Amino acid sequence: MKILPLARRLNSEWRQKTRKMDERLREFYRIFRKEDYPTSDDLFFALEDLPYLGKEYWFLYFCAPKTGEQVVLTLGRAVEPVKVNATRLRMNYAGSGAPCAAVCWYYSGRKRVAFDSAAYVSAATGGGRKGERSLCVESGKYRASISGNYPRYSIELARGGKRFFSARACRPKKGTPFEMLHLLETPVVPRFGAAMINYYFDFRGTLEGKKLSGKAYLQKVVAAMPLTPWNWVRLSFGKGATLDFFTSQPLGASSGLRFASNNYLELGGRRIMLKKLMLSSHLAGEKKIWVLSGKGFYCAMETYALQPFVMKQKTTFRYDEYLVKVRAFAFRDGAREHSLDDLGGGAGLVEDASGYLL
Repeated sequence: MKILPLARRLNSEWRQKTRKMDERLREFYRIFRKEDYPTSDDLFFALEDLPYLGKEYWFLYFCAPKTGEQVVLTLGRAVEPVKVNATRLRMNYAGSGAPCAAVCWYYSGRKRVAFDSAAYVSAATGGGRKGERSLCVESGKYRASISGNYPRYSIELARGGKRFFSARACRPKKGTPFEMLHLLETPVVPRFGAAMINYYFDFRGTLEGKKLSGKAYLQKVVAAMPLTPWNWVRLSFGKGATLDFFTSQPLGASSGLRFASNNYLELGGRRIMLKKLMLSSHLAGEKKIWVLSGKGFYCAMETYALQPFVMKQKTTFRYDEYLVKVRAFAFRDGAREHSLDDLGGGAGLVEDASGYLL
C-alpha cells in the first residue's frame, strides 16, 4: 500500500467533511437572524432546512382547567436519524413538507392516544382569509391542522375524516399574548442556539362533542443544540390565571446544577415573577404528587394521566408528560394572600425530561 497517496486522500476527505460541517453551522446564522422572521407567524409556520445538529418541533397544548380536559399535540424533525418510541425516522427536508415524528394524546374522562407514529408535516400560505397560513400533519387515518394568522387560529384534529377536536384560539384580553426568543451565540458553544415562539392564548372548542374552554399554549422551536434534562410546569386556573415554571439541568438531576428561566404567575393581566422555586415529586399510594415551592409560594399537583416518550440515537432521551390537577395552592404577594379558591381551581402539565439527545 502506498502510504502517501492514501494520506492525501484521507486528508482531502477530512477537509471536505470539515468544510461541509462548517457550512451547516454557518447555515445556523441564516436561519436564526431576526430579519428572517419579521413576524411571529414567519417562525411558527416555517419548515427549515436544518443545520448540523438541527431540530425543530411544534407543541400545541390545550387545557380546560374547570373540567380537566386536556389535549397535547407534539411533532418534531431532526437532521440526525432518531427513533421516537416505536418509530424510527430519518427526517429529510423536502421543501414545503417533510417526514416527522408525531404524538397526539388527550384526556376526556379517560386518556386516549390518537396517534404515536411517523407522519408528514406540510406548511402553506394562502387560501381562506388573505394571508392565512396553515400547518398540517397527517398520520394514517389521522389529520391535525392549525390555520390562520396572528391573533386568531383554528385547530382541528380528525380521525377518518371525522373531527373529534376543534378549537378557536385568540389573543387574551389581559396578559402577554406571545414571546419570541432568540438564544444566540451561547458562551459555551458559540454557533449553537435556538429561536422560539410561544403563544399564550385563550380558546373555545369541542372535544368528542363536549364544549370546553380554557388556555392554549402554542409553541415552535428551531434549534441547533443537544437536548438536555429539564422540567417544565404549565398550569391554568379557572378564573384565568396561569403559572409557568422552567428549569434546565444540563448535567443531570443528580448534579444539583439548575438554570431557572422566566418563572411567573400571571394574575389579572399582571405577570408576577417567582424567584427561587424548587420542583420535587413523591408517590402518595399509586399517584405521583408534584410540589412547586419557594418563599411565600406553595403548589401541590396530583397526576391523573401520563404519556411517556423515549428518543434514541447513540444516546437515550426520556421525556414524560404528566397531566395534573392542582390540589393545594398558597401565594403571598406583598400583603395579599391567594388561595386555590381565589384562582378557581387549576389543572395543567408537568414535563420531566432526562438523558441527552444530539
